[in-house]
Amino acid sequence: MTRHVTVVTTASVPWMTGTAVNPLLRAAYLTQDRAPGMVTLLLPWVEEEDQRKVFPQGITFADEEEQRQHVLRWLADEAHMPTAAGKLRIRFYQGRYHREFGSIFSMGSVVSLLPDDETDICILEEPEHLNWFRFPEMGWLDKFNFVVGIIHTNYVVYAGQEKGAWAVPFVWGLSQWMCRAYCNKVIKLSATLQTYAPEKEVVCNVHGVRDTCFRIGREAELKGFTRGAYFVGKHLWAKGFDHLFRLMKHYSTKGTGCFPIDLYGTGPDLESIQQRAKETGLPVTAKGFADHMSLRDYKVFVNPSVTEVLCTTTAEALAMGKWVVCPKHPSNDFFAEFPSCLQYSTPDEFAAAIEWALTHDPPPLLPEVKRKLSWEAAMERLAEASLVHHEDSRRNARTRLDKILDAVYRQMGTGPKGDLIRLISGGDKVSFQVAFENEFLNARKKEDKPVTAKMPSDSSALVYSKRGNARSLEAPFDRNVDTSDDVRTDEDPSAVETDNKGASS
Repeated sequence: MTRHVTVVTTASVPWMTGTAVNPLLRAAYLTQDRAPGMVTLLLPWVEEEDQRKVFPQGITFADEEEQRQHVLRWLADEAHMPTAAGKLRIRFYQGRYHREFGSIFSMGSVVSLLPDDETDICILEEPEHLNWFRFPEMGWLDKFNFVVGIIHTNYVVYAGQEKGAWAVPFVWGLSQWMCRAYCNKVIKLSATLQTYAPEKEVVCNVHGVRDTCFRIGREAELKGFTRGAYFVGKHLWAKGFDHLFRLMKHYSTKGTGCFPIDLYGTGPDLESIQQRAKETGLPVTAKGFADHMSLRDYKVFVNPSVTEVLCTTTAEALAMGKWVVCPKHPSNDFFAEFPSCLQYSTPDEFAAAIEWALTHDPPPLLPEVKRKLSWEAAMERLAEASLVHHEDSRRNARTRLDKILDAVYRQMGTGPKGDLIRLISGGDKVSFQVAFENEFLNARKKEDKPVTAKMPSDSSALVYSKRGNARSLEAPFDRNVDTSDDVRTDEDPSAVETDNKGASS
């Protein structure tokens, strides 16, 4: 395996959000049959003040190395992938937390600091998010041979709910701009998302679930469940908490009272959601942070959100052998055929689904269902979705319009005017990209250090005594490998294969 892959994302463990966990696991699966350091995961580093806003249970790190070790330990111990933890290279870019967006954005140069030997294939997790307020430097398509963007979040819906209708066309257009200018291929996790670049995009779920979920599911088939309904996820009103309370009110009108539910998670709207729950008088209990894997005793996962693109916790709950009750919505289309997924369109259907789930055991997890949820199947889907046909050269994939959009955006972002434009556009403290970079460069000059010292040269310092049975993994974007025996149910990672032709210039 000779192709180097860089995975860039917008969040990091211990923040247990989808954009932290899924890119980490994707990068880990890509390490199989690659030499150490052939897969780089690029994560945001934020200072302690921001760490306290996003990391659970007061976890903080003094420096990047301490966080790196934490991420690799989690990969080895919690995801049961010690071999991948010994191979994966982790780098950090400077970031800041933007409270209004509930997200981390990069600060200063990122692209130009990546070594040239790590610029073959790039996977941008949330390409629009990564580029909205980015420092004006060379684009990803100038740095890498092939760039795949994976869209995680429905920012258009969030913009409409939180800012109003006026913000929708702005976010829609800017997201199109970012994806067209910086991606060869765009993968939408579900059809609920907007159009970005019709000739480049495809709808495909390229996420899988941790093997721990399947282990819990096997245990549940033997032991059963001892608790009822729950929800776990970021506490934002946009996640559907208001819908949940209305549905529970309707359920309570059926004459049997209302079912109790436990809510797990943290987020910027936590206090107001807790207050509303108290005001409703419903049997809702806010439990705070919890890793989904620790909630194995619950039988029914209730997820009322219609702002998701594709919910990781829904997939995890299905893999753990639980019932899932969720709305009929494009974001849930992938789950519709699963026997343990009960979908509803009306309050009455919701009430019937909850009543059935609470009074019946979930069906056993069939092998074909388990396979569809696995990371092995997800990596195969990624390979297929990333494919560019042989007749489409990289030159044709990146049009003249794409280059113009990149150049215009870069020019708009330069100098003090760029910082002002970002500020007017809602960048808040992540607006001052040029000022931040200039301050960093001046500091380096005073210390007489090379500016590249900002990005450490290596990362895979942890070497684990435990070794997994790593199977062969062909390089991403190389499809000439027989993977017929790659189905597995435990910690043995498998492969992603795609076409070399699709990733070449």
